[in-house]
Amino acid sequence: MVLAVSHRPQSTTRRDLAAALATLWLTSGLYLDGWAHSHVPELETFFTPWHGVLYSGYAALALAIVPSVLWRGRPAGPVRDWVPAGYGLGLLGAVLFAVGGVVDMTWHTLFGVEASLEALLSPPHLLLLTAGTLMITTPVRAAAARRAAPSLAGDLPVLLSLLSAVGVAAFFLNYLSPFTDAPAAFNGFRNGQAFGLAQYLAFTVLVVTACLFTWTRLGRVPAGLVTVVVAAASIPDGVFNDFQHLAAQLWPLLGAVLADLAVQWVAAQRPDLVPVTLGALVPPLIWSTHLIGVQLSLGVAWTEELWSGVVVLTALAGAALGGLLTPSTRPPAT
Repeated sequence: MVLAVSHRPQSTTRRDLAAALATLWLTSGLYLDGWAHSHVPELETFFTPWHGVLYSGYAALALAIVPSVLWRGRPAGPVRDWVPAGYGLGLLGAVLFAVGGVVDMTWHTLFGVEASLEALLSPPHLLLLTAGTLMITTPVRAAAARRAAPSLAGDLPVLLSLLSAVGVAAFFLNYLSPFTDAPAAFNGFRNGQAFGLAQYLAFTVLVVTACLFTWTRLGRVPAGLVTVVVAAASIPDGVFNDFQHLAAQLWPLLGAVLADLAVQWVAAQRPDLVPVTLGALVPPLIWSTHLIGVQLSLGVAWTEELWSGVVVLTALAGAALGGLLTPSTRPPAT
């Protein structure tokens, strides 16, 4: 019996870049729609200009990840061989997003238009989140399949993809964002200081996990990754409160740049320590500079024990996440 050999095609950097640029279109539409939900109280229809940007961005991204053999004519061979490596989950996401769009329209028709937290927890919106994330991360998976050498052109689609992916995640977690709420400036913030601490921990997990995800796929950390991830997590959510606490959003970028430099140095010296370095260094650097921004603009209201504890606790949490992925030097058990 002769077994058929599968030859998965690989995407090109140019094609990955086209897909990555389309992710920015989709993500921009998401934030425009989010702004409308929080600033236009009379919004009571599915058919809005903001939904138009969102779904046209989806269409552009879906077209960018459709196998090129379908554009050139009738494809030959197994269906699996039509799809470039790393693009399969993106195509699945495109199908799920189309289904989610129909479900979302039906939901709005039956139950009206959600606002605030209800919009973020609506089941159709969570389906769209899942599908969109599968599509948006396609350039990362494709770059991982190629295992290309580091280069600015090759890493650009990855960085743009992570910019969109983290931006989408931050959008759906905006009610937990310490970048935009600046909880350390308010002693009586919402449910108290414990909720503010939970915000710092939640976004520590988001930022560190995004960096570690990229490292596990590529086996390296592209230059500028931490800065891109922190920028995506900190800045776009400002549309919900009209950038009231902009200093708390911008100052963390300084910490991210310092973390990028440190991680690149460790990668050159001890690449096996990159995961734990990411986890241990990124949180204290971004939250320290964030707190500087809060102090300069609003004033830190928390005691020294609280704000310094945030820096130390998030560093420990990040180190624990990175330590889970740090290669063991011991021989495997027999």
